[in-house]
Amino acid sequence: MKKLSLFLLVLIIVSCKQEEKPQYSVITGTVENNNSETVFVRGNDFEYRTPINGDGTFSDTLLIKTDGFYEMYVGRERTGIYLEKGKNLSVTLNANEFDESLKYAGDLGNINNFLAAKYLWNEQNSDFKKVFSMDEENFLKKLENNQKSFDSLYAANKISNDNFKKKLAEEDSYSRAIMLENYKEAHIYYSGKEDYNVSDGFYDELKNINYTDTLTYRNSVGYQTLLDAHFNRLISEEANGSDSISQTIRYMKKVDENLPDGFAKDRIMSSYLQFGLKPNATLDETFNIYINSNPDAENLATLTERYNKLRTITEGNPSPTFDYENHKGGTTSLESLKGKYVYIDVWATWCGPCLREIPALKEVEKDYQNKNVKFVSISIDEPKDYDKWKAMVFEKELGGIQLMSDNNWKSKFVADYAILGIPRFILIDPQGNIISADAPRPSDPKLRKMLDELL
Repeated sequence: MKKLSLFLLVLIIVSCKQEEKPQYSVITGTVENNNSETVFVRGNDFEYRTPINGDGTFSDTLLIKTDGFYEMYVGRERTGIYLEKGKNLSVTLNANEFDESLKYAGDLGNINNFLAAKYLWNEQNSDFKKVFSMDEENFLKKLENNQKSFDSLYAANKISNDNFKKKLAEEDSYSRAIMLENYKEAHIYYSGKEDYNVSDGFYDELKNINYTDTLTYRNSVGYQTLLDAHFNRLISEEANGSDSISQTIRYMKKVDENLPDGFAKDRIMSSYLQFGLKPNATLDETFNIYINSNPDAENLATLTERYNKLRTITEGNPSPTFDYENHKGGTTSLESLKGKYVYIDVWATWCGPCLREIPALKEVEKDYQNKNVKFVSISIDEPKDYDKWKAMVFEKELGGIQLMSDNNWKSKFVADYAILGIPRFILIDPQGNIISADAPRPSDPKLRKMLDELL
């Protein structure tokens, strides 16, 4: 009898173990018109790349740590998805019509179809310039109406997952808070009302938000974005129009003061410094703030390498050189432009912000055409877009000296200037030394002021 009881006990234990929830989520899919090597999923302290086969299919097991919202990247396109351990998700999409083509199936199909519809609605109906230009009353009404539209989409998909419902409510609250945090500065920018201020009590509903929740920071992309918006608002309010302290230093100090040492602080600081660490007068002070914040060893090593690179391109150092194909034929080198100030625009045909600077760049070129300055545009397009570059120079009647780099992002000139994002503008003196490795954009009045002082 004892043997039988022991057998039954073992059987019960084995059965319980067999019914435990798997610690992974299975994702499969097909990408039509694919031009990417992998599907990249990240979020909730998780990152993983899944190879895409030659026929556009992919399949993998994701050992996620947490049920929740993740980001899925295919090439330069991305979307938000929801994953749970023990459940599968299948997706089909067309790389040429990314957001419009997303279709999901599987255990989490209806949830992710809702998210796809929500993101697409947001893309089609959220004109940020229009929204942030609204007065405060209409802005708040717009937020309420948007939420009602999302609630209708949710109801239409007949979702019964309580875990998702709870997490969605949290993310929606973060999204609303992000809009509130950004409203004042965005309204000033779009309306041109430099002295604008929000009403008393505008931020009252944000008082209930814990801005030091390091656990939530690990698990929510929305909360991560919210903290960034929050700290930016605080430093903007402190600045009061004064430029005596740089925005980067204000931001680093604010994060350092408000968050305990650990993952969240280091992630915010290190992420900010990927682009915020600049080869200017604030370089050393900015980096020292990070060093003294008890950073993660791996992130410190990465940023130390970048810091050392940026030190070589601060003002007064010899500029890295180039010798690239000229649109008009032959090649042009930096050496051949000695004796002139050289203003360089690093860009690409696919870069929206780059294209938006073209009209302003044309105006600057026109106004300084008889001055001792040359305007050089260096495209970092890939070889497959070579003909597109050639055509765009003609179609948009681009002036100045139009060059094509020899190895896109991996070109030595791009690497030597530690360029991570474009457009990037550089100003070099007649002796070939750096004036600014991160010069003002053509649309920024500071550029004309700088040129006028030099010329």
